[in-house]
Amino acid sequence: MFKHIQAFAFIASLAASAFFFWAWYERYLRWDFNELGRHYDVDTQTVYTTSGFAWALPAFGCLLLAVVLLARAWRRRRGR
Repeated sequence: MFKHIQAFAFIASLAASAFFFWAWYERYLRWDFNELGRHYDVDTQTVYTTSGFAWALPAFGCLLLAVVLLARAWRRRRGR
Protein backbone atom coordinates (compact mmCIF):
# COMPACT_ATOMS: atom_id res chain seq x y z
CA MET A 1 0.00 0.00 0.00
CA PHE A 2 2.92 2.35 0.71
CA LYS A 3 4.02 1.99 -2.91
CA HIS A 4 0.64 3.20 -4.11
CA ILE A 5 0.81 6.24 -1.88
CA GLN A 6 4.32 7.02 -3.12
CA ALA A 7 3.24 6.62 -6.73
CA PHE A 8 0.26 8.90 -6.18
CA ALA A 9 2.46 11.51 -4.46
CA PHE A 10 4.94 11.34 -7.35
CA ILE A 11 2.24 11.80 -9.98
CA ALA A 12 0.53 14.55 -8.00
CA SER A 13 3.77 16.48 -7.54
CA LEU A 14 4.58 16.17 -11.25
CA ALA A 15 1.10 17.43 -12.14
CA ALA A 16 1.41 20.34 -9.71
CA SER A 17 4.85 21.15 -11.10
CA ALA A 18 3.48 21.18 -14.65
CA PHE A 19 0.67 23.51 -13.60
CA PHE A 20 3.04 25.93 -11.86
CA PHE A 21 5.46 25.90 -14.79
CA TRP A 22 2.53 26.75 -17.07
CA ALA A 23 1.48 29.59 -14.76
CA TRP A 24 5.07 30.85 -14.68
CA TYR A 25 5.17 30.90 -18.46
CA GLU A 26 1.80 32.65 -18.72
CA ARG A 27 2.57 35.27 -16.09
CA TYR A 28 6.29 35.91 -16.59
CA LEU A 29 8.24 34.25 -19.41
CA ARG A 30 5.82 35.17 -22.15
CA TRP A 31 6.13 38.95 -21.84
CA ASP A 32 8.76 41.56 -22.64
CA PHE A 33 8.91 43.87 -19.64
CA ASN A 34 9.96 47.52 -19.81
CA GLU A 35 12.53 49.13 -17.54
CA LEU A 36 9.89 49.55 -14.83
CA GLY A 37 9.17 45.81 -14.79
CA ARG A 38 5.76 46.07 -16.41
CA HIS A 39 4.08 44.93 -19.59
CA TYR A 40 0.72 46.20 -20.81
CA ASP A 41 -1.30 43.83 -22.98
CA VAL A 42 -3.51 45.96 -25.23
CA ASP A 43 -5.79 43.09 -26.25
CA THR A 44 -6.84 42.10 -22.73
CA GLN A 45 -6.01 45.48 -21.14
CA THR A 46 -3.99 43.72 -18.45
CA VAL A 47 -0.79 44.89 -16.81
CA TYR A 48 1.74 42.13 -16.10
CA THR A 49 4.59 42.73 -13.67
CA THR A 50 7.81 40.90 -12.93
CA SER A 51 6.22 39.55 -9.74
CA GLY A 52 4.99 36.70 -11.94
CA PHE A 53 8.40 35.14 -11.32
CA ALA A 54 7.01 33.92 -7.99
CA TRP A 55 5.26 31.08 -9.84
CA ALA A 56 8.68 29.51 -10.44
CA LEU A 57 9.18 28.76 -6.74
CA PRO A 58 6.36 26.21 -6.32
CA ALA A 59 7.13 24.83 -9.80
CA PHE A 60 10.71 23.98 -8.89
CA GLY A 61 9.67 22.86 -5.39
CA CYS A 62 7.16 20.34 -6.72
CA LEU A 63 9.66 19.16 -9.31
CA LEU A 64 12.28 18.67 -6.60
CA LEU A 65 9.79 16.68 -4.53
CA ALA A 66 9.04 14.45 -7.53
CA VAL A 67 12.75 13.82 -8.10
CA VAL A 68 13.29 12.96 -4.43
CA LEU A 69 10.34 10.54 -4.45
CA LEU A 70 11.61 8.92 -7.62
CA ALA A 71 15.14 8.57 -6.20
CA ARG A 72 13.82 6.99 -3.00
CA ALA A 73 11.68 4.52 -4.93
CA TRP A 74 14.60 3.65 -7.20
CA ARG A 75 16.89 3.03 -4.21
CA ARG A 76 14.32 0.78 -2.53
CA ARG A 77 13.86 -1.16 -5.74
CA ARG A 78 17.58 -1.78 -6.03
CA GLY A 79 17.60 -3.10 -2.46
CA ARG A 80 19.63 -0.46 -0.66
